[in-house]
Amino acid sequence: MRIALRFTNIFVAAVLGTLLCGRSLLAENPDMLPALVGSGPKSLVNLINTKHLMDRSQQHGALFFLARVDPNGYPSYSKVWGTTKETEPLRDELRERLAEARFMPAVYQHRNVYAWFYGTAAFSVVDGKPHLRLFANQELPELQKESDFIAPQPIWLPGKIYDFAKWKDPSGAWASDDKPVMAEMLLTVDAAGHLKDVRLQSITPPGKPSYGDAALMIFRQRLYLPAYRNGKPVESTTHIKFYFVPEWYRLW
Repeated sequence: MRIALRFTNIFVAAVLGTLLCGRSLLAENPDMLPALVGSGPKSLVNLINTKHLMDRSQQHGALFFLARVDPNGYPSYSKVWGTTKETEPLRDELRERLAEARFMPAVYQHRNVYAWFYGTAAFSVVDGKPHLRLFANQELPELQKESDFIAPQPIWLPGKIYDFAKWKDPSGAWASDDKPVMAEMLLTVDAAGHLKDVRLQSITPPGKPSYGDAALMIFRQRLYLPAYRNGKPVESTTHIKFYFVPEWYRLW
């Protein structure tokens, strides 16, 4: 993925402490809010050490990341991808800081809920000064325009009954030769958070249709928070990645 070459040269703005003002969203609809980076001392944007990146000769780069933000604001799971040799310092810093960051948790029906936050971190050095930007989406057209856009966020509610009776884990038995598989989906969610359409775009590595079927079943049962543009919920069609990781593989 050549994300760094495609759009990072435009990121020259000053460091931002948050992606979107939570208070403006709160005024719109206090019973439904997306997870946000926030601006406190433990927020991801304030934890990333830009001096350390410069010391490791990081000049320009951008990476995608995923964080499952729990109701207490801490990410219990995170993943970074899109790495090239030139962005390895940014990858290492982002991985380390995600483990200790605290987000503003998502809200659904007036309570904090689990949410999957899909973001982009972009770093550049301009005139000898570091510039860091964090975005709550992974859509290249939105990133190129530096839009105030938050992608839809899948959420999970404790106690909700999910019908997985027909779902079969596509991964093989314990200690099989299976490796992680990524399904890329195209997701359409309306301004109220209702799923309108989900389509499978690709499977990596290819030739594993059972993973595509499983991903579609999971996405059709999920609940979602809508996309937000300039602080207001909107209908959107966005790309989203889903990873299948065999349980035994996590031991290595």
